[in-house]
Amino acid sequence: MNTNIKSMRMSFLIGASLACTGSLFSPESHASTSFGSPNTVDNTIKENTRKKESWRENLASEHNLTLGLDYQVLGLSASSPTAGGADSSAAGVARFYGSWNLIGIESGNVGGLVWKVEHRHGYTDTAPKAYSFIEPGLGYIGMIGPAYSDQGGRLTNLYWKQQFNQGKTALMAGYLDTSDYVDTYALASPWTGFTNLAFSTGAGAIGLPDDGVLGLAVGHMINDNIYIIAGAADAKGRSDKPLDGFDTLFNEHKLFTSFELGWTASQEHIYTDNLHVTLWHMDGGTQHNLTQPSESGQGINFSASFFVTPQLMPFVRGGVSEGDVALYDKSLTLGVGYFGLGGEKNNLGFAVNFSEVNQNLGKAYGVTDDKQFTSELYYNMSLGEFVQLTPNVQYIDNPAISTEKDTWVIGLRARVSF
Repeated sequence: MNTNIKSMRMSFLIGASLACTGSLFSPESHASTSFGSPNTVDNTIKENTRKKESWRENLASEHNLTLGLDYQVLGLSASSPTAGGADSSAAGVARFYGSWNLIGIESGNVGGLVWKVEHRHGYTDTAPKAYSFIEPGLGYIGMIGPAYSDQGGRLTNLYWKQQFNQGKTALMAGYLDTSDYVDTYALASPWTGFTNLAFSTGAGAIGLPDDGVLGLAVGHMINDNIYIIAGAADAKGRSDKPLDGFDTLFNEHKLFTSFELGWTASQEHIYTDNLHVTLWHMDGGTQHNLTQPSESGQGINFSASFFVTPQLMPFVRGGVSEGDVALYDKSLTLGVGYFGLGGEKNNLGFAVNFSEVNQNLGKAYGVTDDKQFTSELYYNMSLGEFVQLTPNVQYIDNPAISTEKDTWVIGLRARVSF
């Protein structure tokens, strides 16, 4: 592979990870790639390849401590919101994250602490997370910018990560973001990739817990190509009330569990040249139930992505679910990513999704036609060392609970890193 093309691809993947932080297999590990998503803390930190200030260099080289700080904002505007719904939505997120490797530096079996704290705040009456259907807005069963809410202060990550077998096995335990290890792929990050949940973790057909909940996840490369990832997390945990998690996990025992079996061309390319199947289950009786308070949810998801040229990565993703926690009973996504378009860290993504609304949710809202079509086109570009801008456009046909037959949604996402 051409060295410059490979560099562009890895620059984006590292950047995407860094925007997320905290992966199951960190970039320092075997093959320089982790089992975690591009969203994880470790991957997000490594995105910042600009010349660091001396104090940051010293922390990293002398104390194995890396830090990151950024601010992100997302604005949306719709051509045809549902009757009585807002035509725009915006929110911002401030994030402070880092990792501190404390043991195993010489052996390669590194262990350390990973953390991320955030403040999420809305700029409009309805933040993007609620804009699709939770509050009057689009009348679309789905989520655009689910990370952009008005939740306030929250703990997203605080866990110990330990590697074994020279990075071929990894464990993380503590406050986890399950989207860091469940059904990941290169363009899943809400900070650098697609904004619509249909093109992110689970394709809308996985019922996920809150982002920062007590849990345990383990990943292992069985051989050079086959891997497994399994995890269990507190389904009732809340990232804005992290201490309550000890009560909900150990006394109420409501769990989100997942198991993934996958193939990858190599651990280095686990985000990109990848084929996997994910099984998941969430117990009922949590705040994530849609309409039936005690009903559980479960399903199976699949994902396939491969580079057909050094820069072009088509992908197929989707899933089927049953129960009362996933937004969609059926979901199918087809798309393509173009890496290094117009700049080493720039990328373009385009995808379409066909979804069938959760049966329980459809009945609760009186949906007569439960099939929706969604498409999104975005371009993520770096402007100098500190700023990223991502314009995007989405077309939604037959939003399930809207008074309108379709709508266009124009968005702009901005990120400033320090």
